[in-house]
Amino acid sequence: MASQLHERRKHHQHPDEEEACPDTPQQHRSSSTSPGGSLGGSKMNPILALARSLKNSKNKEGRNEVGAALMSVVSFLVVGFGLGYFLMHIQHRRVILHVMKNPWAHGGAVILRGRVGFQHHFYSGPPRYVTVVMPSVVNPKARPHRLRSIQDTWGPFARSIFVVSNVTLEFPPAKTHNAIISDNSEPGDPFSYPQALQIPAEIGDENGVARLQYVFKTIYEKVNPDYAFFVNDHTFVIPEHLCNYLQDLDPLEDLYAGHAMKTDKDVFNSGAAGYLLSRSTMKKLVEAWADKEPHCTIDPNNKQMKFLAGNPGLMTTVCLRDALNITAIDTREDSKYHRFHAFPLTRQVSGDVDEWYIKKHNVETARAIGADETYATMLTGEDCCAKSTVTFHYVEHAEARALFATRERLLANPHLTDKELMSLMMKEWPKNQKEIGAYSRPLPDSKNEKGWKALLRTVRKITTRETQRDC
Repeated sequence: MASQLHERRKHHQHPDEEEACPDTPQQHRSSSTSPGGSLGGSKMNPILALARSLKNSKNKEGRNEVGAALMSVVSFLVVGFGLGYFLMHIQHRRVILHVMKNPWAHGGAVILRGRVGFQHHFYSGPPRYVTVVMPSVVNPKARPHRLRSIQDTWGPFARSIFVVSNVTLEFPPAKTHNAIISDNSEPGDPFSYPQALQIPAEIGDENGVARLQYVFKTIYEKVNPDYAFFVNDHTFVIPEHLCNYLQDLDPLEDLYAGHAMKTDKDVFNSGAAGYLLSRSTMKKLVEAWADKEPHCTIDPNNKQMKFLAGNPGLMTTVCLRDALNITAIDTREDSKYHRFHAFPLTRQVSGDVDEWYIKKHNVETARAIGADETYATMLTGEDCCAKSTVTFHYVEHAEARALFATRERLLANPHLTDKELMSLMMKEWPKNQKEIGAYSRPLPDSKNEKGWKALLRTVRKITTRETQRDC
C-alpha cells in the first residue's frame, strides 16, 4: 500500500526534478542500472530528461494553440454579430420596418425593378417628403421634355409627383408602368417615383385655384407625406439639400417655407423657387377649404378675390395668413445665403435678375418674415447661394441634365481642378439659346476669367459631401 502511494507521488513529480533516494531495493537497483546513468547516482539521464521536457512543452503549446484558436473564433463571432446587429439596427432599421409593414409592395418592387428611371424608396410609414411638380406656364410645349429630364436626373430621388391633365401626352411612362394617382387608381408600386397625379377632366387648366386645392387634398389624403414641396417643371431640385433643411423639423408643427417675396400687400413664397408645407399645415388648409372658410373661398362679388382666383399661389398665402395665422419665414442659411432660387444658376451668380424680382425684396419683406434688413440686398457671386441650396428655376431640360451631371461628377471627384471643372461644364452645358431657354443664360465666355471664377466657386460651394443627406 505504501509502495502504491509512493508511485502516485512520483507520477506528479516534475521530470526535471531530482528524484529522491529509492525507498526499496527494487527501486534502488532500477535507478542504479538505468542506461547512461552512474552506477551509484540518482541523477536522470540528461537526454531522456530533455526529451520528456520537449514532449510536455509540445503538449502545453498544443493546448495553448487550440485555446487561442477557440478564443479567436468566439471573438470573431461576437464582433460579427455585434456589428451586424448595429448595422441592421441603425442603418437599415427603417428598411426592415418598411418591408415588414408592406411586404407585398416591396415584393412588387423587385418584379418592377427593370423600370428605367423609377426609384423604389425604402421607408416606414409616410414619406419624409414628396416633390409635387406643377405645370409651368412658360414654354408649355416643352413640358414632356422637362418631365423626362426630371425623371432622368433629380426626380426619382426627390420622390417627384408630376401633376398632369393628360398622362399620355405629358408623361407616358406613368401610364406604361402603372404609376398614376387618381380618383380611381393608385400606383402599382406606391413607394416608387416619379408618379403622376391625374387631374380630373372637369377641372380645366384655366381653373387654377380648384386644381391646386385638388392637388393639396389628394397629396394629403392619398400620399400623406411629412412635407410636400411644391415646384413647377422649370425648377431644378437638389434632393439631398432638401433633406438637410428638413432634418430637424417636425411635421406636426406648421410650416410654410420657401423664398419669401412681397407684393404691395402680401408676403408670399415664390412658386418658382418652390415652397414647403408640413402635414399639419396641409391638414388645416384642406379642412379650411372643406369648411368654406371665408378667407379661403373665392367670392365672385369681391374684386380682390377675383384677382386671387387667377393667382392660386397668392390665394393660398391669404388663406394661410388670414384664416390659419401661418406666414412665410426666413429660410436663408446662416441668415444670409438663400436656399431657394427663382432664377437659374448663371443668373444668380452674375446678378442678372429681373428688376421686378429685386423690388419684391425690401425692408418690409424682411420685417414680415422676421429677418434682418440684409434680406433686402440681393447677393451675387458665390454669396448668391447657400451651401445647401435646394432649387434653381427657369432651368430647361438640357440645362437640368448638365447641372445634374456636373454635380454628380464633382461629388464623385471633389479634387477636380478648376480647368477640369470648367472643361466638364462647357462639354455638358447647352450651347444655343433655344436649348438654354428664354429665361436662362449661357455659360460665361471662355475668356471671361472673372465670370468663370465666381461660377466655379459657386458650383463647388453647392456641391460638397458634407451637405448631402438622405431622408
